[in-house]
Amino acid sequence: MAHPFIMLKLFCTLVFVLFAASACSSDRRAAIADASAASASTPAASTPVSEPTEVTPAVRSAITAAVAAMAPQARVQAIAPMPIPGLYQVIAQGQVLYLTGDGRYAIQGDAFDLKTRTPLNSLSMNKLRRDAIARLDHGQMIRFAPANPRYTVTVFTDVDCPYCRAFHTNIAEINKLGIAVDYLFWPRSGLGTPSAQKAVDVWCAPDRQAALTRAFEGGTPRYAECKSPVAHDFNLGIDLGVDGTPTVIADNGVVLGGYVDPQELLRRLQTVHAVPAVQHSP
Repeated sequence: MAHPFIMLKLFCTLVFVLFAASACSSDRRAAIADASAASASTPAASTPVSEPTEVTPAVRSAITAAVAAMAPQARVQAIAPMPIPGLYQVIAQGQVLYLTGDGRYAIQGDAFDLKTRTPLNSLSMNKLRRDAIARLDHGQMIRFAPANPRYTVTVFTDVDCPYCRAFHTNIAEINKLGIAVDYLFWPRSGLGTPSAQKAVDVWCAPDRQAALTRAFEGGTPRYAECKSPVAHDFNLGIDLGVDGTPTVIADNGVVLGGYVDPQELLRRLQTVHAVPAVQHSP
């Protein structure tokens, strides 16, 4: 059976004509990175987008059932009321939808507060990613960091991805610019594949940093078995909307794009940290 993320993505593509998911980090990722950074630095209103309202059990049940009909086994992560009466923002498997409280009508796309020029999808996903990253156990990442980092990025990576390898060739320069990199594994081919096993092999190696670097250079890690976070990382990436590698995320939850050179990465970090990226979400 297909992964619920894939099923939900396919449904949205067919019915709502969504953008196609990228494979290894694509030109599209690099092209939208500036737009992502710009939306992160857009000032939001000093008051919430909507007044807090309770999501009743009946509404939650109807919306959950509607999502299940679109993509069986897809997990609903969040339901929040919108300023528009009867409409709710729903996050499921890292995808943002808008559904009516009876679960009959769905809208795919972004919603904007025109008064504050705030994209509501971005605010909600930024907060979701920020909070998820803050909860991570740093002992379950492979970290490359300078002594006193100014910034930290979390990178979902795949040892077989050419753009991931290109990103890692610059790791020394990235660190020299004061940027720490925390790697999480996201094998694009899925769990139970050769790429996923390589990730496990790297994790189980005595020197994880050296093993990861060798794998990025094309070396084959020695087969190993141990308790690894690869499955956790992969599923977390899906929940956070990861659809390609590398996916580079600032510690405030903003996706900075895919592969960029070190100076551009620094520029984007400076941009998204100029104004708090997570303001108010519905």
